[in-house]
Amino acid sequence: MITFARQALRLGKLTALALLVSLSGCSGGGGFAVAPVRGKVTFDGQPVQGGVITFRPVAAQADASREAGKPASGEVGNDGTFVLSTYGTQDGAVVGRHQVSYTPVAKGAESYEDTPEPSPYIGLVPESAEVEVKSGANQIEIKLVKR
Repeated sequence: MITFARQALRLGKLTALALLVSLSGCSGGGGFAVAPVRGKVTFDGQPVQGGVITFRPVAAQADASREAGKPASGEVGNDGTFVLSTYGTQDGAVVGRHQVSYTPVAKGAESYEDTPEPSPYIGLVPESAEVEVKSGANQIEIKLVKR
């Protein structure tokens, strides 16, 4: 009976530890704070239709040996809007400086035999190569330009 009680106590401690570890990840994985990021991608003042926007954290010069955090990405809708996700769905991006990239998608291929229509956004890049994600809600517009 005493052995059973010890095992139950040990199991309870392990369960509590597992719960504590899983709850500590709510502020972002790897100890990085995340903040919600929404925005819009435009080209020549018009919303971009489709593609993927990616934010890659940049390590500070003074702390270049430290990992900067996990990249965030989001699909660009037909109205140009996006919401970033890093560790969970639409949780945002790691707080700090980020390199921004845009990847267009081809349209029109319904099967493997079809030839997709090239995106009109091929060759476009963000006007600002870097953006800052701050604590709290972030609304960021990404303007694409020709290289």
